[in-house]
Amino acid sequence: MKQLELRSPFQPNLPDAAGVISWIHLGDLHMTKAGEQNHIDLAEIVDEVNRAFAGSVSFVFLPGDVADDGSRAAYAVVRGELDRLKAPWCAIIGDHDVHEKSFANFLEAMSEHTRYAFTVGSVRFVAMNAFDVPEPPSFTVLEEQLSWAEVELQLATKNGQTKVLLLHCYPSDLKFGGYEVSRLIRDYDVRLVDMGHTHYNEIANDGRTLYSATRSTGQIEEGPVGYSVTNIDSNVVSWRFIELGRLPAVVITSPSDERLLTKSSETPQGTLKVRAKFWGEVEAVEAIAHLDGQMLPMKRVSDSYVWEADVPNPREGTHPLKVSFHDAHGNVASDEIRLAVGQRTERESEERDQDNALEAWPEHGLLGTQLGPNKNGKKW
Repeated sequence: MKQLELRSPFQPNLPDAAGVISWIHLGDLHMTKAGEQNHIDLAEIVDEVNRAFAGSVSFVFLPGDVADDGSRAAYAVVRGELDRLKAPWCAIIGDHDVHEKSFANFLEAMSEHTRYAFTVGSVRFVAMNAFDVPEPPSFTVLEEQLSWAEVELQLATKNGQTKVLLLHCYPSDLKFGGYEVSRLIRDYDVRLVDMGHTHYNEIANDGRTLYSATRSTGQIEEGPVGYSVTNIDSNVVSWRFIELGRLPAVVITSPSDERLLTKSSETPQGTLKVRAKFWGEVEAVEAIAHLDGQMLPMKRVSDSYVWEADVPNPREGTHPLKVSFHDAHGNVASDEIRLAVGQRTERESEERDQDNALEAWPEHGLLGTQLGPNKNGKKW
């Protein structure tokens, strides 16, 4: 088999003109060979991202388990599609990627490094390797990487940056180094941990940090195929799963949904700025914010996919906030969140990260069918 062409060094796009940082998450591919359903799905996802997202996301993220058996042949199938992407992409290592007990194939095909960090706008992303020992059962982060990650998080904190960790699994699934990774997340106020491994869409919120996982593209265990989009708008995190072939799609990027609030979230004061990002095959022509019986027109931020409107802050309590869009072909897309105004009670949390998973939120792709990471009795 011939050697794969060297890819250009990963360089994420800048935030859009509205300052919103967005990225696409392609769930674990578990690629085996060309022509299988996960290969067909990946090709269609790449086509859809190129048509609707390439100009408005900073990067596409693959959370590990790229090649089901870690083979060069499987990576070659993946690269054949990723090389067509019109957006930068990056990947981290999963347990299936080290089936050959080596990093060599992953490093040849997917990344220059087993761990790395990069900045987009005011956000520092720290991409970790959950398999410092390159064997599928290891789930190990060793002292050298822990020290490196702590230095990265220290510098990001000193620079006033928001911190996001990219990791294949929940820290609590690590067999060695999990306690130390959790300490780093806590001590350095990591805003989000973006993960794979679970095969499900899931968000956990322990009151300090959000943990998001996107369902696998191969070895599917729930629902239709698709991908997630995550946004950071100032200090607000938003997440939504988008089914393949179901564009247009909308995500309210600010204010935060009540379910995603943490101790660092700001409470709306005075006039409320509502912002939403739209993706579709054609441009949006109209956007309306719906709050407390009011219908308020939104304006597009120049040179971005973000629309916004200033609305009076509603009375204290929890309110449905909806944004609806029409595109140039007459298609309609909407998003709705729970807006919390006023005093908030502190969120009760369990000690183990994944035990803080949100209940079903089907409008955003959380189907509530998670039985635990790879614990539903299937062969993988």
